[in-house]
Amino acid sequence: MINKSIMKSTNLLTTLMILPLMLLLVSCDTNQDTSQIGVINSGEQIVPREPLDECEDCPTGCCCCFIEFVSGSFIPIELCGLCEGDYLCGSYSPDPPCSTISGIGKDITFNLSHRREVFCVEPGASLRIYNPHPTLSITFRFTCDDDVTPPTFLTITLGPHEERYFLNDGSCLVDPCN
Repeated sequence: MINKSIMKSTNLLTTLMILPLMLLLVSCDTNQDTSQIGVINSGEQIVPREPLDECEDCPTGCCCCFIEFVSGSFIPIELCGLCEGDYLCGSYSPDPPCSTISGIGKDITFNLSHRREVFCVEPGASLRIYNPHPTLSITFRFTCDDDVTPPTFLTITLGPHEERYFLNDGSCLVDPCN
């Protein structure tokens, strides 16, 4: 009788010793992926990431472009020469090598929760970006080779009532015309 009692105690003691050890081994993975850790400068506001419209939304054959607010004022900018948009725009006649711009336009207004947007441009066509505000400037960056890693960004500052023209070379690479 004593032997059975000792055996049960030994089994219980063994189980009680092994269980914490197993839990310790399973929960000891303290490796942390530090590639996703960033440092926020003091005074800088944390902005949640917003999902971008997918490039799949661009009509077949159009270049997917990505525009992102960098600094300045949150004011609307006007784009003309797009594959899709909200209204008809143009006609604008920039200096060569840009071609005449007309067609579809879209206004983009950045704010704290909307700092980037996707738009679509026809390959080989020209694009106009305009700041209609009478007193404020805006700096943004954009690219039309968003599917390339890393994409080639152009950083642009537009002063009050300033416009800039860009030529899409047909391969979704954009160069300034002026």
